[in-house]
Amino acid sequence: MIWYLLYPLRGTSEPWHPSPAHPIRRAFKTYGTATAQHWLLSIIVTVIVSVLLCYPAIFQTDSPAATGLRNLPKHVWTSTTEVDGERAADIEARQVWIHGDYMNAIDRRVLREALHVQEALIGDGFDDVLGITPDSQLVKMRNEEHCGATKPGQKWGFHSPLMYWNCSSRLLEEDRDFLATINSHVGLQSELNITLRPSTVFAGKAFAKTKLRSADAIVITLFDQTIPGLGDAWDRRSQLLAQNLAPDWSIFPHDGQVTNSRLYEFRFKPMTLNDDLFLAASYMVTAGYVIMRMMQLRAVKSWFGLLITIGAKVRFSSIDTILC
Repeated sequence: MIWYLLYPLRGTSEPWHPSPAHPIRRAFKTYGTATAQHWLLSIIVTVIVSVLLCYPAIFQTDSPAATGLRNLPKHVWTSTTEVDGERAADIEARQVWIHGDYMNAIDRRVLREALHVQEALIGDGFDDVLGITPDSQLVKMRNEEHCGATKPGQKWGFHSPLMYWNCSSRLLEEDRDFLATINSHVGLQSELNITLRPSTVFAGKAFAKTKLRSADAIVITLFDQTIPGLGDAWDRRSQLLAQNLAPDWSIFPHDGQVTNSRLYEFRFKPMTLNDDLFLAASYMVTAGYVIMRMMQLRAVKSWFGLLITIGAKVRFSSIDTILC
């Protein structure tokens, strides 16, 4: 096929037959001869090159690929698909991102403004929308600077990095090491039983190994199981926030009203015993086929060494293809 594509340049579709003295032919012959004579060195160099190609994704722990690898579920099938058309949603997620300077969202001024935004949008909750009398105990907790807790049976909740400081302005002002506080509370759970991982409450993250080092934005998320009126209350509060915003901050959209949204279908399926057995059988069949084909080779010095080499090359090639 390539010779037909090169026809306009060569004027013929016949394959090229270089002479034995041609430099390209001599170079390939020299390479093949050297590889055959130094086969062990060739295998070692190939494995080293494969490792080096995968270096940014595996060993460079502050790379985005490494961050995704750490958060990848190891025992479930997950998929997310955007859905076209109008369909009823099971859960609506509304987010607000608070940015400071580039990659400097974990700053006292930005965190202080994020707390102000959270108070304006969520505050004591949505009891007025749900028609529920405020709980005196929860009101007392709010007066003592606690995060507004979702009452049992209510179908809404929120997710915020300010929960690391219990949504308290006093604790926020007294903290002298924000990163240490965040990294020491990565296992903290919200009222929705969702772990407050830095990868879910910050955007534009940078890690050093498993420790958060910086972020570009603070992410506050409201989860709503399609409660009537809650979305309208959020929009009213967003509009009021835009009207009363301090002059040294900007909001997008300028009126605080988001006019479009996207619908996604998220599937979460734990791996069953049958899935594990099927994967194991697939690997065993593949390995058996490779071994059977290898047994037909004659010029092999060490079968065990060849198997180890093939396994290592397949492993590194798979990682290189998927992650790098």
